[in-house]
Amino acid sequence: MVVQYSKQFQVWALRLALVTTVIVVLLSWINGVKIFDLIVRAGVSFGVMYFLMAGILSLFEKTAPPKPQNEQPGPDPKRGGLIDVSVGDDELQTPQAQDLRVAGQVDPDLSIGLPDSERQAEIVRRMGWGDS
Repeated sequence: MVVQYSKQFQVWALRLALVTTVIVVLLSWINGVKIFDLIVRAGVSFGVMYFLMAGILSLFEKTAPPKPQNEQPGPDPKRGGLIDVSVGDDELQTPQAQDLRVAGQVDPDLSIGLPDSERQAEIVRRMGWGDS
């Protein structure tokens, strides 16, 4: 797959170099440059553009990370842990514990429903609202 794209990029590098050469030749001809200088400018502009594009392409191919052949893309087991800590859950969850929890819920008891009135009264007392 990389070889297929590499060939396609080489063709586009050649096309871009040719277009740049034509533009340089046209602008040089309009400015009244001699024929010998026109040929030199065309060769230099083509060479610089083509070798610059080919060099960048080979640099990207050499520095690109290898694509794993047998690895299946799947959900990241570490995702979602940071948001829970930032909203008050102090314990980092293992992937199995994250699967059991409802997304966005910090308190695991809330995933089964709201607490009963006794539990709500206890929460209010702990918050200090029960003291007058």
